[in-house]
Amino acid sequence: MADIDYIEHEGFVEEVNPQHVKVRIVNESACASCHAKGSCTAADLQDKLIDVYQFESDLHVGQKVMLLGKKSLAPKAVLLAYIYPIILILAALISTFYLTNNELLAAGLALAILVPYYAIIYANKNKLKRTFSFTIKHQIN
Repeated sequence: MADIDYIEHEGFVEEVNPQHVKVRIVNESACASCHAKGSCTAADLQDKLIDVYQFESDLHVGQKVMLLGKKSLAPKAVLLAYIYPIILILAALISTFYLTNNELLAAGLALAILVPYYAIIYANKNKLKRTFSFTIKHQIN
């Protein structure tokens, strides 16, 4: 069983590079893993490729591994993906409408404020990849 501070996912090694390993995991929704999964849609199962930067050198393609991710990073991810953009949109919307009394301009600027925000996120993607990363706990036989 995983430590309380970590999330575990089983996956298969897809690609091995000197810098990182790509691991394919199957992301299941809650209903896809229950006894009634036959009545659920195929959309409940998704394959995802995860880049792992901390790994053992003796991995090979097709090998089954256990990935570990820190639960403590989840609040930071939620802040970056949802909370900060909402705060920016609301701040731009309210302040622009208060200053100009023009709803169309306020709505346009509220949406336009996301362009520099996501440009900054994109510019820092390599740092974020390393921050929000998984490690390989062990190989599964």
